[in-house]
Amino acid sequence: MPIEYTDPDEVFDALLHAQLVQPKVVEVGVAEAFNRVLAEDVISPIDVPAFNSSHLDGYAIRSVDVADATPQNPVALTIRGYIDLGAQPPKNILAGEAYGVRTGSYLPEGCDAVVGKEDVYVEGEKVYVKKPVRAGAEVVRKGSDVAKGMVVLRPGHKLRAQDLGMLRLLRYDRVKVYAQPIVAVASIGSELTESVEEAEQGKTLNTHAYTISALIKSAGGKPLYLGIVPDDMQVIKKTIVKALSRSSLVLTIGGSSVGEADLVSKTLKTLTPTFYKHGLKLHPGRVGGCCVINGKAVLILPGLIQSTINTFVYLALPLIKKLTGLEASRYESTVRAKLAEDLIFHRFPDFKKMTWVSLKREDKDLVAYPIRGDSPMLNVLVRADGYILTPPNQMTVKKDTYVDVALVPGLSSLP
Repeated sequence: MPIEYTDPDEVFDALLHAQLVQPKVVEVGVAEAFNRVLAEDVISPIDVPAFNSSHLDGYAIRSVDVADATPQNPVALTIRGYIDLGAQPPKNILAGEAYGVRTGSYLPEGCDAVVGKEDVYVEGEKVYVKKPVRAGAEVVRKGSDVAKGMVVLRPGHKLRAQDLGMLRLLRYDRVKVYAQPIVAVASIGSELTESVEEAEQGKTLNTHAYTISALIKSAGGKPLYLGIVPDDMQVIKKTIVKALSRSSLVLTIGGSSVGEADLVSKTLKTLTPTFYKHGLKLHPGRVGGCCVINGKAVLILPGLIQSTINTFVYLALPLIKKLTGLEASRYESTVRAKLAEDLIFHRFPDFKKMTWVSLKREDKDLVAYPIRGDSPMLNVLVRADGYILTPPNQMTVKKDTYVDVALVPGLSSLP
């Protein structure tokens, strides 16, 4: 029975609604939270800084005391002490007094200015201020960085290095994040081997699982590799059932084709999926597909590497992101680039076409160079920095056209 091809966006939207797995929430230590997705509001329990503090090394004063100071007639203030970093400040400052401070020292009540060392000189227990200082000068106000009760970070935010510092600053030891979804991976095909020696004798070395597992990690998931599965429907079925019991999402690689070789799709149909679709209007990647069994998605990745990756990017990547608490997206970001040469397509007019490109900076432009090569060629992806998606029924993209190049975590880099 011939494959019926469907727009991959329609397939993904239907898949997203049919699968029932939702992101799970766990609590982790702040040190383990880097690159995890926040699952709670981070609300500051304190003011930062906790007191008014000094912006520089110098002397904490009352501005009114030095209103008439000049280099010729400096105002003398009594040094009452020095305030170390992190020390509680004196309760107040009186008329005619000063306290030595460092950058970040907390200031006493009544102090409304700090004068730098370059504008004073010291004799004994007196500091002589040589110019007037306005109220508020060199004072970092209490709560000016973070105010008590302020929502600093919200759910769905991917925690960066600076966010971990903020969490500790706000006295957080642990934080709620979305769990990393477990994604099962099975390589289908009796021709596959993990042995270099057997590959030298004619078998196919299993490489795709390494690439896909790395992409799962880049997307925020945890790969669960189930090994090589032979071309046997009973073994394939047993493997998929086991994978469904141990993971949130299942990916099969290979065993997807047209006719007798289409063992994965035939096996999945015996498991009574609530949603099933095989055949995508995506090139390369047209024999990819997906289904939902017991509320969990099973994605069919074709065996030719560019088709494998394209189907992963179109179906698996956004679903993994969704399961980590992020928005479902097929890329990390896009960049605008000028196409270095004409793109001409000769087949599949009503399909979306994914073209992998390398990026180079030339003068003021970022230039995209299409990388030619058939679907089995891995070096196309090795040389690539991102991809261009050409819509259906557009068979040409002219040289010098500005295009959006999608950057994929784990696959892309910028020059």
